[in-house]
Amino acid sequence: MKKQILTFYECEHYGDLDNYIDDIVACGGTIESKRLNYDEEEGVIECSIPNDFWMKFKTTNSYEFLN
Repeated sequence: MKKQILTFYECEHYGDLDNYIDDIVACGGTIESKRLNYDEEEGVIECSIPNDFWMKFKTTNSYEFLN
């Protein structure tokens, strides 16, 4: 697994960041930390991901909101 920092926009609604986290975990990622910038409506997630993560993650709705 390798460390990755993922930044998402469109985090203005309650639960948006949790939805992104759910997709990361479903694709094999492990969440190390998360933070939400309410003013910028941006979420930052530090995670560890396996080699096949991107192939799976690109099929999720969360991928569209990745900066």
